This record gives sequence, C-alpha cells and structure tokens, in this order.
Amino acid sequence: MSASVPRVPTGDASRRGILPIVRDAWPVIRPIAWQILLAVVISSGLALLLGHTGFPVFAPLLAVATMELICARHHRRAVEMSFGVVIGALLTAVVGPSWSTPHVLIDAAIGTATAIGVAWFTTPRSPVRLVNTAIDPLLSELAGNIRAVSTALRRQDPPTAGAAVYSLVGTDAGLHRLDEVLLQVRRSAFLIKWSTGQDLTAYTRTAANIGDAVRNIRGVAEHAWWGILRAGEHVPSPLPQALDTLADGIGVLREELDRDGCLSNARPLLISSAQWISMMRSDHLSLGAAGVAASADAAVFNLLKATGMPAVEADAAQHARLVGV
Repeated sequence: MSASVPRVPTGDASRRGILPIVRDAWPVIRPIAWQILLAVVISSGLALLLGHTGFPVFAPLLAVATMELICARHHRRAVEMSFGVVIGALLTAVVGPSWSTPHVLIDAAIGTATAIGVAWFTTPRSPVRLVNTAIDPLLSELAGNIRAVSTALRRQDPPTAGAAVYSLVGTDAGLHRLDEVLLQVRRSAFLIKWSTGQDLTAYTRTAANIGDAVRNIRGVAEHAWWGILRAGEHVPSPLPQALDTLADGIGVLREELDRDGCLSNARPLLISSAQWISMMRSDHLSLGAAGVAASADAAVFNLLKATGMPAVEADAAQHARLVGV
C-alpha cells in the first residue's frame, strides 16, 4: 500500500483541450510571449516609418531570432532559429527582386537594434533580489511545517501532521512563481553578465535546488502523516530530532539569503539532520519510516547543493557516518 496522500486522479488529462493547457502554461510562457510581441511590433513599426514598401517581414523575423540568441537558455535552439531565419531571408531576397541589398541591411539593422532594446528593457534590474523574494516564503513554509510534523510525531498527533501536509500543498503557487522568476532571470543572464559582470548561475542553481527540496519535504510530511501516524506505526526516536534540526538549517539558510550572507553557515545543521536520519537505519524501519528517511535524505542533499556544495561533497558529508556501518 502506498504511503502517500491520495491525489485526484489525472486519467482525463490527455483529453483536456488546448485552451486549458495554454492557460496553465501561460504564467511561464508569458514573459517570452511579451518579448516576442514587443520585438515584432516595434521592428515592424520602425521598418514602416523608414519607408518600407509593403508589410515588413525580415525585420521582425530577425528581431525575434536575435532576441532568442541573446535570451534563450539553450543557445543551440537559438542558433538553429537564427540559421533558419537567415536562410529564409536569403531565399526571399532571391525570389523577391524588389529586395535590394540596402533594403535587407536596413531591415537587419532594425531587427538587431530592436532585439537588443527589448531584451534590455525586459531585463530585471535586481535579479538576485527577485529570486530571493520568490524563495523566502517557500523556506518559511518549509521550516514552520516541518517543525509541526516533528511535534506531531512526538505527540502521536495525526491531525497536526495532516494540517502541515495540506499547508505544504499551498507551496504549489510558490513553486510556480519561482519557476516564472527563474525563467525570467535565466533569459536575462547573458545581458546581466555582459553589462555588470555578475554571473547568475549560482543564484539560479540555488533556487532550483531549493525548489527540489520543497518537493522532497512535502514527501517527508506525507509519509510521516499517512505512513506512520495514521497507520499507527512506531516513531523512530531520532526522527523528530532530525526534522527539528532540518527546520533549523532551513531557517539559517533563509536568513543568509535574506541578507546576502554566507550560505555555508547552514551546512552544519543540515549535515547534523542527515546524521540523525542515519541513526534511524540502525533499527528495522517500517515502510512509513523508510519513506520519511528517504525523502529527508533527498531534501538535505538538495539543500546542501543549494548552499553551493558540489554534489559529490554533499553526498560524502551527508553520509560520512554511514561508512563502515
């Protein structure tokens, strides 16, 4: 029997119409859509103002391709798009005798200038603060609810654990917001590095790892409530202490992010939480307890990576006391 919270069946997902799918995806694709729309409208308007005969085609196409070359997270796709636009423009110039060389060069200049302008205009002015603002409520929810789960395990209190589980379901909105912010920041990473020298890779990696940890901790709460407390299983004595220490580590991580401090200050508490979890494995674990331990281990691993620790070092530090056991 699965030790997770029952979820709404999703068997009808494949029969959903295109509009619901677009509506759900719109918060993520909205920044890209606005950038493309601005680039097309501005480049077309400039081409017409400069005496373009007929509706301009090459200027908006090159504007979109150049902007994707600047902003796309995966530059291979952007290069492929740019190559396609250039080949299309060359073919159009061959079959369209009205397209003179100066005409093409003017459209190219309009498209390139528009792409750079739109990309710069839509670049966040404080990307790090934007990311931290999206992370802060998630970490606050995690710390509070994981501590509530710890209290529920000590008191054998299923309703308190259940309330924490349902509270953590609300982190979906925060995770969606974080995804939106990460997309926006990643699309601005090249311009920000070019203009300020600031490399946002570490910040976006920290945010992505914290997002993974949120999902892991939701698993911790679900297994603790559904798999241990509601099933009446034995609570391993190190487990509440492990969760309290994990909550403390999350709290320190949140404080350091808020003041742009040293994220490594959270590592000792996170490693201590992992060591409490490792103590559980000296006893025979029930299915629910094993689920809690596995999810908590994954959460600690992702949080250690969020502090900037390489994955190999995080794994070694997390399971140092397991060697020889």
